[in-house]
Amino acid sequence: MNVRDSILAAGTALLKEKGIAALTQPQIAKAAGIKQSHLTYYFPTRADLLLGIAEESIRATMASLAVRLAEKPRHATLAATIAEVMIAGVPPRVMLGLIVAADADPEIRKPLRKLIKHVRSQVQALLAKAGLDASADDALLFHATVVGLAVMHQARMNPQSAREIKNGVAAILRRLVPPAQHPAMKGS
Repeated sequence: MNVRDSILAAGTALLKEKGIAALTQPQIAKAAGIKQSHLTYYFPTRADLLLGIAEESIRATMASLAVRLAEKPRHATLAATIAEVMIAGVPPRVMLGLIVAADADPEIRKPLRKLIKHVRSQVQALLAKAGLDASADDALLFHATVVGLAVMHQARMNPQSAREIKNGVAAILRRLVPPAQHPAMKGS
């Protein structure tokens, strides 16, 4: 593992264990077993670090989803995997951290917009891989629903909010299934 990957892995682990407040350069450098000067070489600011962790967690999530979608049933696999990622909380936590950081440094919004646009196109592609003929509006609706459920779960962090993510993701996917493919319509 190279230094950059070690930093991102340490940041992700700290985020899972201790939350967004733990994502300071000194704490991540210590967790990665490197000097802080090495960390700041790769990520000069906390915002750069948060963006790096966000991009890596999203890349890993999308890669995992692509692999899992080779399995059947595709809708159930997509729903279960998305729910699992949102309950674990790395992408929502780091994105919330970036949103808060953008209040202090509005320049963060530029790469954040680019990241959201990239995620939205990835969501649309994943919906297509799951066998759904998803438009850009469908991807927007799915993405917004998943993000909303994840944020509500991060606020409550209880079994009920975890169930709501699972049920909500499954429900929005059912609504995206074209009527001709819907299980209730097959016998008609």
